[in-house]
Parts: sequence; C-alpha cells; structure tokens
Amino acid sequence: MPTTLDFYWDLASLDEEKRIAAASQLIGTLCGFQAKMPATNEVATTEEALERICAGDVSYAVKRLIKGLASSRDGARQGYSVALAELLARIECISVKVVLDLLWKSTEATKSMSGQEQRDMRFGRIFGLMAVVQSGILTRKSTTAVELRKMVMELTAIGSKKSYLREIAYATLTAMVPLVGKLSFRDEAVEMMVSVALDKGVVETPDELLLAMKLRYAFPAYDWAAALPQWQGKHMLSAKNTARLKAILCESSAEKPELFSSWHPQLHGVWNEIFDLYFNKHRAYEVEKLRPIDFEGLWDTVVEGGLFAPGKSQFRRYWGFLVLERLLPHLSEDTVPATMTPNVVRALSDNVSAAGKTALAKAGLRAAERLTEICEGSTKVGLAVLTHLLNQKNTILPASAGKASLRTMMASRIVAQLDSDAISGYMDYLQQAFLAPRRARTTTGVAGPESAINVSDKSLERQRIWAIDQMIRVARFGQLPTSDELTANVVRFVVAQAALATDNNSSGSTLAELATAAQPPLTHTARNYCAAALISLVGELTRQSAGTGAERGPAWATMALTALLEGAAHKGVHVVLPRFIETRAVLGQMVKVLRTMGEQSAALTTPSDAQRVRALEQLLGNLCVMTAFSIEPQARAEFAEALPELHECYTRMQAELGIATRRTRKPRGAAKANSDGEEEPRPVEVLVDMLIGFLTKDSNVLRRLCEQAFVPFAGVMTAEAMESIVSVLQAREGSAEGAVSTEMDAMDVDAMDVDEDEDGVDEELRRRIQEALELRRRIQEALGEEAAEVSGSESEEEFDDEQMTAFDDKLAEIFRHRKEQKTAARDLKISLANFKLRVLDLADVFLTRQPENPLVMQLLPAIVDLARATQRDTRNRAVHDRAASILGARRARFPTGFDCDKAMALLESIHERARRAADRGETVVLGNVAAFVSRALLDTDGETEPRIRELNIASVRDFMTRKASQIHVDFFRAGIEKLLPAQLPVFWHVAVDVLTHYAHPRQAINVYRQVQAYTLADAVASTASRVAELPDAVALAENLMVELRAALLATVVFAVSDDNVAVTTGKLTLDSQRLREILRSALQLIRRFAKNDAFAAAAARALKPDAAWTAAVEALAASPRFTSPVIKKNCNDLANLERLIATPSASKASKS
Repeated sequence: MPTTLDFYWDLASLDEEKRIAAASQLIGTLCGFQAKMPATNEVATTEEALERICAGDVSYAVKRLIKGLASSRDGARQGYSVALAELLARIECISVKVVLDLLWKSTEATKSMSGQEQRDMRFGRIFGLMAVVQSGILTRKSTTAVELRKMVMELTAIGSKKSYLREIAYATLTAMVPLVGKLSFRDEAVEMMVSVALDKGVVETPDELLLAMKLRYAFPAYDWAAALPQWQGKHMLSAKNTARLKAILCESSAEKPELFSSWHPQLHGVWNEIFDLYFNKHRAYEVEKLRPIDFEGLWDTVVEGGLFAPGKSQFRRYWGFLVLERLLPHLSEDTVPATMTPNVVRALSDNVSAAGKTALAKAGLRAAERLTEICEGSTKVGLAVLTHLLNQKNTILPASAGKASLRTMMASRIVAQLDSDAISGYMDYLQQAFLAPRRARTTTGVAGPESAINVSDKSLERQRIWAIDQMIRVARFGQLPTSDELTANVVRFVVAQAALATDNNSSGSTLAELATAAQPPLTHTARNYCAAALISLVGELTRQSAGTGAERGPAWATMALTALLEGAAHKGVHVVLPRFIETRAVLGQMVKVLRTMGEQSAALTTPSDAQRVRALEQLLGNLCVMTAFSIEPQARAEFAEALPELHECYTRMQAELGIATRRTRKPRGAAKANSDGEEEPRPVEVLVDMLIGFLTKDSNVLRRLCEQAFVPFAGVMTAEAMESIVSVLQAREGSAEGAVSTEMDAMDVDAMDVDEDEDGVDEELRRRIQEALELRRRIQEALGEEAAEVSGSESEEEFDDEQMTAFDDKLAEIFRHRKEQKTAARDLKISLANFKLRVLDLADVFLTRQPENPLVMQLLPAIVDLARATQRDTRNRAVHDRAASILGARRARFPTGFDCDKAMALLESIHERARRAADRGETVVLGNVAAFVSRALLDTDGETEPRIRELNIASVRDFMTRKASQIHVDFFRAGIEKLLPAQLPVFWHVAVDVLTHYAHPRQAINVYRQVQAYTLADAVASTASRVAELPDAVALAENLMVELRAALLATVVFAVSDDNVAVTTGKLTLDSQRLREILRSALQLIRRFAKNDAFAAAAARALKPDAAWTAAVEALAASPRFTSPVIKKNCNDLANLERLIATPSASKASKS
C-alpha cells in the first residue's frame, strides 16, 4: 500500500501555504522512492511501461494527480496541477505520450454527464495540459509532432467552443512557444501552430493576437507576411492595422459579436506583451527594424479613442483603468503627453469625484492614487502630469460640494514635492524636448539609441507643441514656486523660437536662446504655434501682474518686445516674422514709450492716476506683441494701425495729468477745444471707442485685456464715452443705424432678415412669390441664349443633354450662393451676439465698480432694452441671460447726481414694460431695476416720493383690473426689500390703496387678483419692524388694518351669500382654495402687527370685533360650502381676534 496517501488531502486545501507544503513533501518522498529503482534509459510511453519503470508510489501518484484535476473540491485543481507539473519535471522517464493518454482517459466528457460534470472535465484537461507545458517535458527527445499537434488541436478546440476558457487555453498555447524553439521539428511545429491555433493567419481575438506576437518575436525568420495575409506592414502593431487592433483590443466586433459575448474583469495578458515591446530596452532594435506604430498613436487609437471614448460602456472604461494602471510603472515625462489624453483625464476626474461607490469608481480612484504616488516620486513626471491637468482641453469639471477633485487631489500632493530647482530642471528638459525631440523622446519611452529613431514628422510636431504648452502652463500656474527669472526665460525662449533664426552661413549664435539649433529645423507650423502661445502667455501674465497691489509686477510685454528687438539686432540672426521690417521702427519707438509709461506710473503718487497709466501701458504693450506676432495679416495690420491712436490717447492723458497739477486760473467747466472750435474727445472717450473696436475680434486674450484696461478708467467715464457702450447695446440687427463701426458693417446686413418670421400670411406669401420670381429670373440670366432658344421654340421637346448639364450647373451655383448668403447671415448674427456679450462685460464692470456714478442711469435703459429685445430670440439667448443677470444683481450702493426727470422717465418705462412682460422671470428682473431706480431717486430727491407712489399704485391698478397685465406681486418685492425704512411709506400707501379698492369682492378682475391684493398687503406688512420708529408709522398701520378688517368682513359675508354662486355654472366664485389663501394672508398680516409692541394697541383698536363681525365669522364656520379643517381653524382665530392680538405680547412678557 502506498505510504503517501496523507499528502493528497492537503493538496486540495484552500490554504495556499498548505497546498505548497503538501506538494513539496509529496514530490520529495516520490523522488526518494524513484531513486531506489534500477537505473534505465527506457522512457515510459504506455501505462504498462509506466508501472514497470517507475516506483509504485510514483506511477500511482501520476494517475491520481491526473484524475484529481477534474475534481471541483476546494483547491484540488490548483494543488494537483502544481504537484503533477513538478513530478513530471523531476521524473525524466515519463513521456508526453503516456501523460496525454492518461489525461484523455480521465477527463473524457460524455453526453450522459451533467453540464457541471462536463465543465469539470474540460477544466481538468486544461489544467493537465498546463502542467505538461509548465513541467517542460515537451522538450524531451521522446516528444513527437503527434503529441504536439494533439495538444494544440485540443487547446484550440476548447477555446473556440467555450469563450470563458479561451483565454486560459491560448495562454497555455502561448506558454508553449519558448519550448517549441527547442524541438528538433521546430519548423513543422511553428507551421502547425499557425495553421491550427491561428486558423491560417485569421487573428480576431486578443488571445490569438498574443499568440501571434509571441510567435513573431520567437521566430523572426519565419515568413510572417504569408502566414498572416490579413495584416499589413512588418509588424501586427503597424500603423496600417490600427482599425483591426482597436476592434481586437477593445473586444468589440460588429461582424462577429459572438466572439466577445462574455465580459471578464481581468486585463488581458496581451497588454503585457505590448508594453514589453515599447518599454523594454532590449527590444529597441526590434522596434527600429519592424517599425510598429509609435506608442502615442496606439494609445490614442485604442485607449483614448476606444476604451475611454465618449459613450463607451462602464466595462470598457474599467478595462481602460486597468490598462492605465498596468502602464504606470513605465510612465516617464516622455510618455505623459501620450497617456494623459483628454478622455483619460476626464474619466479619472469623474471617478475620483464618485468617491469609490462603484467598481468602476474604485478602479479609477486606485489608478489616480497610483499615478499620484509615481508623481510624488519623480518631479519631472509630476510636473508633466500636473501641467496636463491644467490643460483646458481635458475639461476637468470643478468638484461639487463635499466631493474630491482630481485636480486638487493631485495638485496639492505634487506641488508639495516641488522646489525651484526641480522646476528649473524640468524647464531645461522641456527646452531640450522642443529643440531636439528625436534625442529627448523615443518610441519606446525609455533611453535608447539616438540614431534612426522611428518617429514621424507629425509626431515630432506634436512633441514640440506639447513642450511649448508645458512651459507656458508652468509659467502661468501660480501655485508653483516659480520665480520671475524663470518666467522671463520662458518668455525669451518662446520669442526666439517664434521669431528668430540664425543665418545659413552662420555656424552658431552667441544669443543664448539660439545657442542650440533645433534639429530638425522648425517648421512654419511650429513657429506659428509659438507665436500664438506667446500672445496668450503675455496676456495671462499681464492679467496676473495687474493684481499685485501696490507692488509693480514685471512688464512682460515690454520684456518680450525687447527680446525680439535685441535678437533682431544680434549678429548672425534674422527675424522670420512676416513684415517685421515694416513694423520694426514703430515697435522700437513703442518700447521707449512703454518704458517711459512704466517710469511715470511708478512715480505718480495718486493711486488712481498710476493705475490708469499702468493699464494703458499694459494694453499698449500687448497690442505691440500682437502686432509683431499675429499670424493673420489683417489682424496684424489692424493692431499696427491702433498703436498710434493708443499712443495719442496716452499723450492726451499725460497732458491732463499735467494740467491737473497746475490748473489754478481756469474755471472748472472749461473744456479743451481744437482749432475748429469743436471740443476734442477726452482720453477715456478715445479709449472706450478703441476697446469696443478690439472687442469685435474673436480673441479671449484681447477681451480680457480690454476688461482689465477698462477697470481703472471706469471712474472717469464721461457721457460721451458711455454713449459708445450704449450705442452698441442698442444696435439693431439688420440695420447699420446707430450700430458700431466695425468690420461686421462691411457684410450684407440685409441678410439678417433671412430667418426672421413674418407676422402675416399675406406678407409671407408675397415674400415666397418674390423669391420664386427672383429665382426664375436668375436661372434665365444664367442660361442666357439657351434659355431664350428653348422658350422661343414652339416644339415641346425637352432640353438636350448639354443644355440639361448647363442648367444643372447654373442651378447648383444659384442654390450654393443662396446657401452662402444664409450662412453668412447666421454667422453675422452669432458674431453680433458675441460682440454684445463682450460689451456687456464692460457694462457689468462699470456697474460693479462705479454704482454711485450718475452715468448708471444712462446705461441701465440700454441693458433693459437689450434684455427685452432678445427675450424670444433663441440665438441671442446668451445675450438675454447675461443682460438679465446684470439687471438682477443685488447692489448695495446707488447712483447720485443724476437728472431726476430722466430717471423718473426711466422708472415709468420700466413699469410700463413690466405690465407687458413676456414672463414672470422678466417681471422679477424689471422689478429689481425699478427698486434700484426708486431707491436712487428717493436718496437723491425726497420730493419724488409722491410720483413714485402714484406710479406703483397705477401698476397695481393695471394688475388688478386688466386681465392681460403681466405685472405681479414679485415685481414689488424687490422695492419693499431695498428701500430704506424712511422710504418704505411709499409701499404702505400702496398697500392701503390695494386693500381699499381691490381686496373687496368683485372689485378685482377675478378672484385670483383679489387674493394677490392680500398677498401684496402682507408683503408690505413684513417691514413692520423696520418702520416702527417712524413718526407716522402707527397711523399708517392702523389705517392699513382698518381697511383690512373692512375688506375681510366683506369677503367673508360674500363667501356665505348666494352671490358667491355663479348663475350659469352653479359653481362658487370664491371657492375653498382661494378663501383659504385670503384668510392665511390676512391672519399672517395681523400676527405681524401683533408681535410688534409699537403696533399692538393700534391693531387692537382697528380690529375690535362687533356684532356684524361675529355673525359673519360664525356663518362662515357653519357654512356647508366650506368644510376644510384649515378654514374652521381660521374662523376660530377670527372669532377671537382680541386673544390673537394679545397672545404675542403676553408670551413676550412672560419670556422677559
């Protein structure tokens, strides 16, 4: 009897350590038994020979271990397969043939077996074949092609029948590849594996791709072009195979979806082979020779455009996170731009914010944590990743309240590891990457040979663009410990690469930025990108330096221009910017002016004057940069034309500053006049006109510069300057009257009416007839003589082929022209809307910075008109929303010194528009504007109170008596909240009037408006605590409550009377719901007065019940029409008004 039985029990243990210990003891014991057998060179190829040659325990162990592979008990398969592989490797007299015979015998699946038993048999056979491969006995001399074919065919068959076994089956085939190379019949074996396992070169799954890549690497001399006819190029990862690779690696097939019917959470092993190809230094020669697609292209196609593409399932994104995590050990500063692509960063950000609530979020959070750890360990990688996170194209959404953000999580941890030396080193690396991308970057992502690197020109261009972007983001990111010197180096470097080049006959340059020549030479695309990036960088640095407070930051625009002019004057260097020779003298003059402006702004003692000079300096400097580096010739010419005008503006302002210091004899109102006797425009008027002209440009940099330059001049705005802004906001689409003189005026403004809807059917019909006649006329003109011949012929024959061809061509041209007209009209409308949005930003700056300026009253009507004109225009929706947000903003300060009559006219127009507003939202916005103007009027001139009161009463009257009125109680709430206590009696009188005339039954146009009368009175009463100290407050409150009592009594009597029943329908005019609302508002108003000690006595006098009151309330409580519990409770409160009024005072006294 065998003595090793006890070891087999622990082989099936779930504890891995127990299984390994049992296998080790078993194999050691069996090897000891076999060592006692007589030595022989015979190899056991049959079961009988196995029993004869091997020890009894050994032969028994081989049979039992093979049988145990099909057991589903605990960890039996794992333990038995490990023991079998080790035993076969130790006992050399056992052949592959006898093992396969025993395996086939023990794991044969029959139709009589259940589904679970058949699965156990398949798993057992798979584990047995894996043990054979892992043991290495395939390389023994006794192995023949028959056994190898048997194994390959069985593994292929299992993988094709059951998709859940495909990966493990092909993993076993892949593990056989190194062993096949050691066989004597190697060529036959390779041919057989290609024809059977790869189905004669048909590679459709990641498993087959992995096997093909392993075979391709192990046997490079094989004719792979003939073996894989469907794959192009020297390697399967060639750029010509990207579409096929994407389908295979994303496991998606439109032609054969059954190939990927099941999903598995593990990442496929083919990615290990792919990363080994790109990141293994020892395989660099293979990459150079076979020329696969560069890693950036593969990642962009498969991962960015496949696994993380918008709309992909969570299962694909889960794989994407696993791929990213598998790549992270190979991550370097070279591979960051290839891997930190927009979709990848967006997916990471989304799942970090999800806080690991799902399996996908956990995978994303794990990848982000691992990425952060790598960034903390390598400053270059950290900076590369950080600046990529700052890229706006990645569209990382800000974190919601209580949620983490990828940007904040990584930025805080990466920045904590950085110092100035690390950033300086990274900038040196980026400059090297820009100048010599072939040396700084290889397709393997690791250090490799510097010659013959397979990088396409397009990839090199992307590398340079990435390097410039990285430098600019580091310079702009305020949280990094960068210095002005480092930022200045970036500015000078970008200037040199955008504009400067060494002469052909010059071997080198002593200019530091051109000491290293770019290899390969820079293309026009790269230089143009550097020029655009420089404009953006200087603009952003200017914006940042504007907030430095009292300390003056560096003049970055002056620095860039100085670097350009000094480089141009350098020996052996020429400027490649277009038309630089024409603008060189002007730029040199402007640099001197900029330095003078800088000195003057630093010397001025008045902060406001210094800020205005500094703003002009920054604007002029940036315009000079745009003049020198703009790519578009038209924009460059327009900027050049603006420089003298802006310089003249500075000269005039300089003169004003000088006059301000010496003006003693001239009267205050004296104005400067020219030789013709006309008043010359003030500098701020010239500047505003120029800023508005700049805003027509579609440039975010210029827009921010205009807003920044406008801020210090908001305090010195004149009526003429404000009129320039107002004229833009009031400019109507489709006409040039009062419009801004911009480049858009050159377009056909009549085309603006193409999409406008006509009001009447006749006009629409007339328009279509005119279009048809015009089309017919143009067709006839286009056809010319041919049309005349056809129309003049009496025959009924149709056009011949040539005439039809000419007709079709001319007709297509006419329709194309009409389409271009419509497109131009639409683009013009969009451009005008964007232009008005930018001008609205200037208006918002003025209202925010100068709320007390009397010019506010000049600006407000234009914004109100603009909001109303764009109310129903979908294409101008953004303009309407922006104007509405400006009008709806809460402002704590109000204008003074304005014309009260004009302001009163504005207030009247606002009330009139509110009565005909488009919706309730517009009513609220107009109410906010009315409150703002009313407060300003009352602050400036208290005598306007009667007019304001009557205007509000008139609006209430319109609301109560006209059914189509769009005004609402919300219109008056802003005024009730915004007025000072001394000004609130305006609305108290309105409340008394509304209760007197419209709170009684049948006085308002309908019951709903009657309810709103009580709501308005309650809203006014909410200010009782604010007006309590006024002299006439008690009288007003008592008068209000008297009218409330009268209106409420009349309403209750009407509710229970027969007049409340409609004659035609028999329904109640004042139903239960409306009555409930009236009682709620009335009781709430009474409680407001009762809580205030100043009004408690007046409330008691005004609301003292009498017999009529008691009878009416009792009738209402007993009425069968109103059975609501709420109404019953309200009746109880009305019946005990004295107690209701006394209760708050009593409770307050008890608390004290």
